[in-house]
Amino acid sequence: MIYLDANATTPLSQEAGNAMSAAMAQFLANPSSLHGRGQAARAALEGARRVVLTAVGGTGGKIVFTSGATEANALAWHGVLAARREKHLIRVVTSTVEHPSIGAQVKALRESGVEVVEVPVDRHGQLDLAAFAHALQQPTTLVSVMAVQNELGLVYPTAELAAMAHVAGAVFHCDATQAPGRIPLDLNALGVDVASLSAHKVGGPTGVGALWLRRGQGLQPLIAGHQEDGLRGGTENILGILGMAAAFSTLPARLAHMPVLRGLRDALWAGIQAIGPVQRNGDVAPDLETGHVLNVTWPNVDGARLVRALDLEDVCVSAGAACASGTQEPSHVLLACGQTPREARSGSRFSLPHEATAADVTAVLELLPHVLARVQRP
Repeated sequence: MIYLDANATTPLSQEAGNAMSAAMAQFLANPSSLHGRGQAARAALEGARRVVLTAVGGTGGKIVFTSGATEANALAWHGVLAARREKHLIRVVTSTVEHPSIGAQVKALRESGVEVVEVPVDRHGQLDLAAFAHALQQPTTLVSVMAVQNELGLVYPTAELAAMAHVAGAVFHCDATQAPGRIPLDLNALGVDVASLSAHKVGGPTGVGALWLRRGQGLQPLIAGHQEDGLRGGTENILGILGMAAAFSTLPARLAHMPVLRGLRDALWAGIQAIGPVQRNGDVAPDLETGHVLNVTWPNVDGARLVRALDLEDVCVSAGAACASGTQEPSHVLLACGQTPREARSGSRFSLPHEATAADVTAVLELLPHVLARVQRP
């Protein structure tokens, strides 16, 4: 199998697998239990919390473990806004290219009568900072913008956006799911107030994530309970959390490996250009993107059909965000970049994992001409 869908999920790292196996062999009990095994689990849990805090430059803040970044996003929006229940005190500013889990929050709030402003992007997917500044001229409760765009791999100016939000008196939430191990990440230095994290984008297990809170940042729980300092009820997923911590301990090595992935991605792009007409989406300067993502639009090719055809050849890629790929709707990100629905349905995303090799790129480039010929639209 050739796996080039790292922005959907990454292979479980050896470090995470070993940590989880060791925990299963040890039998860590409920961290809320007072007996010895329960307290051993509590110690392991708090150790994992410190590892994640340190890995994202969040020391001095707080980590709340969740079932994943989708729940962390929901907790961030609900938790920040719940303190201002009167609708006239709630206003949210976000972008048109956020993850579908944020899109769900936008839809729910608008249906309840809350004003949500979605700031546009240009044809390359870059944020319109002038439009952000204009949107923040009115009183705003929450600003929420991702650190790295999941379909295009673009790096957004988190520190600048956080500063703009604070001038407007708003809390700044950052969906940092795609950032760890791909760009340097120091949440304290960036000025973020609340940030969502995920384990399975960096070699950790699925089903576990976290919300980071700056010291003093208030939050109302989405799920009531005594666990996680009263901010997220339910017995902690101790195995998943230990796997997440082990994965986050590898972030320096992953970050150091990113130039290798950029070289492989660039070789893939050069080879694809040689095959025939193609458009690169998110075509920006190298310092404005992570270097491991290649999103392209093929003339007269249905992206979903191409994904299925490559899958028959044991190659895994994506036609957009994995969370939305079960639908036949065009990519909302490519639509936001000004593409027509037909063009947006022709997009394909190659996102290289830490384990990608030059042999993977060579094999895909050998397969692509034949696969593309089979999936051409009439």
